[in-house]
This record gives sequence, structure tokens and C-alpha cells, in this order.
Amino acid sequence: MNRYKKILLAGTLSVMSCSLIHAQELYKNENAPVHERVADLLSRLTVEEKISLLRATSPGIPRLGIDKYYHGNEALHGVVRPGRFTVFPQAIGLAATWNPELQKRVATVISDEARARWNEFDQGREQKEQFSDVLTFWSPTVNMARDPRWGRTPETYGEDPFLSGVMGTAFVKGLQGDDPRYLKIVSTPKHFAANNEEHNRFVCNPQISEKQLREYYFPAFEMCVKEGKAASIMTAYNALNDVPCTLNAWLLKKVLRQDWGFQGYVVSDCGGPSLLVNAHKYVKTKEAAATLSIQAGLDLECGDDVYDEYLLNAYKQYMVSDADIDSAACHVLTARMKLGLFDETERNPYTRISPSVIGSKDHQQIALDAARECIVLLKNKNNMLPLNVNKVKSIAVVGINAGKCEFGDYSGAPVVDPVSILQGIKDRAGDQVKVVYAPWKSAADGLELIQGENFPEGLKAEYFENTALEGTPKVRKEGWINFEPANQAPDPFLPKSPLSVRWTGKLRPTISGRYTFSFTSDDGCRLSIDNQLLIDAWSAHAVSTDSASIYLEAGKDYQLKAEYYDNRDYAIAKLQWKVPQVGKATRLDLYGEAGKAVRECETVVAVMGINKSIEREGQDRYDIQLPADQREFLQEIYKVNPNIIVVLVAGSSLAINWMDEHIPAIVNAWYPGEQGGTAVADVLFGDYNPAGRLPLTYYKSLDELPAFDDYDITKGRTYKYFKGDVLYPFGYGLSYSSFKYSDLKVKDGANTVSVSFRLKNTGKRKGDEVAQVYVRIPETGGVVPIKELKGFRRIPLKSGESRVVEIELDKEQLRYWDAGLGRFIVPQGAFDIMVGASSKDIRLQTVINL
Repeated sequence: MNRYKKILLAGTLSVMSCSLIHAQELYKNENAPVHERVADLLSRLTVEEKISLLRATSPGIPRLGIDKYYHGNEALHGVVRPGRFTVFPQAIGLAATWNPELQKRVATVISDEARARWNEFDQGREQKEQFSDVLTFWSPTVNMARDPRWGRTPETYGEDPFLSGVMGTAFVKGLQGDDPRYLKIVSTPKHFAANNEEHNRFVCNPQISEKQLREYYFPAFEMCVKEGKAASIMTAYNALNDVPCTLNAWLLKKVLRQDWGFQGYVVSDCGGPSLLVNAHKYVKTKEAAATLSIQAGLDLECGDDVYDEYLLNAYKQYMVSDADIDSAACHVLTARMKLGLFDETERNPYTRISPSVIGSKDHQQIALDAARECIVLLKNKNNMLPLNVNKVKSIAVVGINAGKCEFGDYSGAPVVDPVSILQGIKDRAGDQVKVVYAPWKSAADGLELIQGENFPEGLKAEYFENTALEGTPKVRKEGWINFEPANQAPDPFLPKSPLSVRWTGKLRPTISGRYTFSFTSDDGCRLSIDNQLLIDAWSAHAVSTDSASIYLEAGKDYQLKAEYYDNRDYAIAKLQWKVPQVGKATRLDLYGEAGKAVRECETVVAVMGINKSIEREGQDRYDIQLPADQREFLQEIYKVNPNIIVVLVAGSSLAINWMDEHIPAIVNAWYPGEQGGTAVADVLFGDYNPAGRLPLTYYKSLDELPAFDDYDITKGRTYKYFKGDVLYPFGYGLSYSSFKYSDLKVKDGANTVSVSFRLKNTGKRKGDEVAQVYVRIPETGGVVPIKELKGFRRIPLKSGESRVVEIELDKEQLRYWDAGLGRFIVPQGAFDIMVGASSKDIRLQTVINL
């Protein structure tokens, strides 16, 4: 009898004799220590059952009362699925608040809403979809935004490891709760480690010294583990120094568990183990991938491929031991036990959170608070802002992001109607100010939504609850094809994804000529005119645009049929066209109604920026400027009306040099969430004094940066090492008030350095100041950062108010990695202590010897 059969027999005998050996079923005893309960449960499981627990989609073990469980979901700035939730500013915007207390409040709301949905789902029994768990989240993203080209920069907390660590730790704590017995949610900081490019993410292999890893790429993870007690960590797709992170034992065992004391489970990024065979070519078989991954410390596989039959095959072939499987299963079960999944609900306080909290007024208020606090005032020449509602007569609201809500990648759909910046301005201006809105029309591609008189009878819209346009649809009339439910008001009419839609109706052009149709979709789409198939992209894909041209006659009716389907998650179907140009037009006229609006109104609010079609998972940027058509638009409207306020909607830094030189006022709103329009209007009209600060450096050009795939941070990356002039420095942000710093005092304590100073609001408005403490350590023989953020605080002050601010610096943060000794050292010598309003705006400075 081979080992595998012996194990099966032993497992069977164990189950048969359960009443004798484990009469009390210790794993069900809520009063017993968790580790004893887990050990007892492991003793009752067969090898196949243990392995089934190591997949994200775990089928359940009915004989032991273990329910199915679908690990994983996203919650960077609100729960993504299933259903609707409160949507907060994207993570980079939350970082711009420089307010960890608010960050924890936001994460607490997210975890409240997640638990509420779990309770609504009968403690998860009605959970039906993969990657829609509401107890285990793959958040936050604490990778370093070392280069503005990285497509996932909006998901991060910026370029600095200390700021990222503080904000990430606050988020972890808010998600996981503060109950001494139960985890509210499992938080999973990701992607460990050095995940920093999308175009090559499955196979890239950065070569990074241990010194730079320990000092720059690791600290945010370390803080989330040591201080936040994160219950899970997700590995990265990439390799690191020739070893894929998925099976990197040095990362997962030495650094994570031995050095940092991590007690949770490690999960792969989705499909990561398969990439060891298919992309990295690191091993030849999936059995080998399973073996090396589990032995390196990968406990759970997202993807449900390798940790299934191939792990079992490896076990049967004596490649994997019982101890390997038990260790992984123990880590995974411990988290599930701490979530309360093996206990009666009465003991767990989180089971009493009502679904009524989801999207509640209190939660909307916190979303508004976060949106206000994240806004960064970049420029305000001659105090153009705030606008005086009693003096401004008319405002033209224009720009690509004015009339819609951009939430960024990995966003849920709000419970309430999201407030666009256009709507926020209209609501605040009321009847006192004339607000003229001009929908965006690009002169570069000339595209505009087809609507109005071109659909004289409207469109018949048929919605199907499947991807095949089958069955009995829900039907209504619509005026255009502009379907993007995540960024639009909640619509109870719409079925949930997966779905498909067919729009049919008369199309009546008003100009004869050749029209270019543009169909943007995620996933498949088709377009026919009079039964002529123009666009056929009927396959699953990320957001993309397909185009086709056809000659149409003015006044003639054509039969249009557009079809679309979406598999799950983000859905968009948008049909636009480029109308033939007739007669002579100025360049500004090519922008449609916007040209007229900016001429007629005294003030212009241009809402510009980018969106997740440009920056997202799987999509890096190759240009850090605004898109060319937006740059040209601003230059054209500036010629006829220079009284322009630009509001930027984006998730990463932009090289807006012309804008900074010419436009009098610039506001950075990031992706501000469901209440973003109200928050922006509050800032524009002076109801809220902006105090957001940049968590990124805004460079003037890509020419100033090293190659994208160069991970050596010392070659002029971030404020820590970049010595040139920048557009806006890390930590920068203006206010409607002014603040005076004075009376710097620094004291050396046993474990901390106390930095105190007096801060006074010398302006006429109440406002917040974000005081920042930077340190330069003594020379250590290597490349020393110019300065490093080591402390900060957001301080509210009334006009004329003065306050002594004290910020404690942990001496353990005043360290460097000694490669020879293989450990951190706090050097002896003179430390420069700098206090200021940004990394460049240092107001007070002194030296202390430690």
C-alpha cells in the first residue's frame, strides 16, 4: 500500500472514530483558542479536503459543516461587488488627504457595508459569484508609485514609503476592525513585491538591491504587517532578482514571516502559479509550479488551476509533503475561523450590522468629507478662487470630464446618484449664476454622442439577462447609446451583469457625407446600418473602441441596430460618430457648443483629465501630458476667454507646463468618488478651504526620468533623489489661507525624537495645514536620500489661531539598511530635521546629534 492510500485510510479511520477520539469536536468550541480549534479541524480533513481549501473558490466540506467560500474582492475605495455601495475617492485621492484618521473612517465604512451585505446574504450562504466575497478583500495597494507612467498609480498611496505605510496601515485597521476576538474583514495588502509596470507585468524581472528593497519597496508592507496586523498578503506577478514572487521563499518566509512576524495567509495574484509555466518559464509543469509555490509559502491560489489537481498530483508523486499542505491549510483556516465562520452568529458583533447602512446618509457624508479633503489647489493666480456667487454672472462648464463621474479602476457603483462636477456647480450656483454646459466634442477625432434629432423616434432598448440576447428582454425607449452603469445614477431597470442589450431605431442624418461611427465597449459589440454590418467585435475584451465609416444622406432614414454584451464587472457601451464638416469653421468651432459657451460666459470651468481607458490595470501610460486634443482645446478657449479655472480629474501626475504658465487657477480633484461634484463646487465657491497635498511629484517632462523599467530609485526618482526643477513637488498644495511656522524645538528621547513648533493661521479663513517633517540622515557611505518624510499632521486652525504642534518621530524610522551586516542601523551623527509645507517648502530647520 503506497503512502497516498495509507493517508486516505488513516483519514477515513479518523472520521469513523471521530466520536471516540474527538467527541467534543473542538473546532466548533467557540471558547477554545483559535490555534487549537484549527489543529483539531485539520486532524479531521483528508488531503483532498485540505487542498480544496487552498483555492480561491473553495467548494465546502458538508460532512464537517464547512460552507463553500469564494475568497476575494476589491475594496480600494469602496466595495466593488456584488450590488451597490458607497464610492469614495480613489486611493491616490485618499492619500492626498494626508489624514490617516479619515482614512480609517473610510475603511471602517467600507467594512461596515461589506459585513452588512454578508449579513444580507444570510451569512454568505447566498454568495454565488467568484471574486465577489465581502469578507476577504485584495486591498490596499501599497506598491510604490516610483514612475508616473505606471498604469496602477491611482490605486496606490503615492511615491513615498512612509506616507504609503501610514495610510495603508490605517486602511488595514479600518477594514479588519478592533474586536479582540473576531476579524471584521480580511485585508490583503498587495502586490508583494516591486510590482510596478503593466505592459510587461507577467514576465518582468527587476533587479533590485536588498538595500533598496528594504528602504523603499518594502516599508509600506512592513508597516501594514507589523502595525496593521494584516491578515493576508498578495504576491506579485513579476519576478524579483530572477525568482518569481509567487514562489519566492526569501520574500514569503524570510522577510514576511521571519523578519516581520506575519501570521496570516499568502494568496497569489490571480493566475500567478500558472504563469510560472506559461510566462516566466521558470518550471516546465504545473506540478512543479504547485510544489515550489507551496514550499515557498504560498498558501492560497487565486485562479483555481494549479492548486487543484496539480497540487494533488504533486502530493501523490511525493513532491509535496503533508506538512506543506497542513501549513497552508492552517493559515487559511485560521483567517476563516477569526472571521467567525465556524461560530454562532450571536457572539460575533459584526453579524448585527444592518444592510440599511449601505449608502446611508452618514456614509455619504464621509464620502463628501474625503472628497473635500483630497482636493489639491495647484495654482491660484491673483486669488481667482474662490468664486463669489454674488459677483459671478455666468459660468461656462466645459471639458471631457465635466458632465460625467470618473471613479477610476476597481470601482463599485454607488447607491445614490453620483454628483458630477457639472451638477455640483449647478447645485451650488442655484439661480444666482447662469451655468452653461457644453458637452465634450474632440476636435482631434471629432467624435460626439449620437442623440436628439438624429434619433427622431428614439431607440428601442432591449435588455437581456444573459450574454446571448436570448429570452424575454426588458424593454424601454432611450435617446442615445451611452451605457456605463458604474459611473451613472443607479437604475433599478437594468439587469445585473452578465447581460446583453440590443438598440434599434431610425437614424436620420442632417448632413450628407461620410460619417465615422465609433463604438466603445467592454465586452463585445456589433453595429449594423440597414442590415450592413459595420462593426463586429463580438468577443470579450477590456475597454476598446472600434470604428467604421459609411456615406449617409441628409434627411434619409436608416435602420440602426447596435448590440452589446458584458460578462461581469465594468460595463460600457457608447456609440459616437464624426459628422462631415460643412463650410468654413474656426478651430474653436470644431469643439461644438463649447466654443459658443466660452465666448458668452465671463468665467470658464474646464474639467479636464484622463480616465481608466488611459491608466488602469494592464494599461501603462507612455505620455504624462494631457491628451493632445485637450491641450489644444485649452489653448483655443484661452485665446477668447482667459478667465479659466481648470479642474483636473486624474489618478497620477501630469506634465501640464503650458497650463501652469497660462491658466490662472488649477484644482486637482483626482477621482473624487460619488460626492466629488459637490466637493469640487464647495472648493470653487469657497465653502471649503482646500488642504489636500500631493502624494506624488509632478515632473515637467519624461525626459527628466530614467527608463521606465529601471528600478534603481537612486537615479533621480521621486523627491528623495530627484535634484532638478519640478512642476509641483511632493507634499505641495495651496490654501485660501496662509500659515506661519515658528519656534522649532527638537528633543531626543529614549525611542523617539520629539519635533515641536508653533503654527499660526495668518489668513482670513479657517483652514487646514499639513505640516510635514523631513529628515536627512548622516552620511553612511552610500547614496543618502536628499530628505525623507518621517512625520506629518493635518491641523485645522481658525483665522488667527495659533497652536503648538508636536510630532513624534520613531527612531526606528531614522534608519538605513547596512548591506554588510544584513540589518537596519540607526546611524550616529548629525541629523537634519526639516519642517515645512512641502518637500520643497521648508520653513524651519535644525540639526540634532543622535
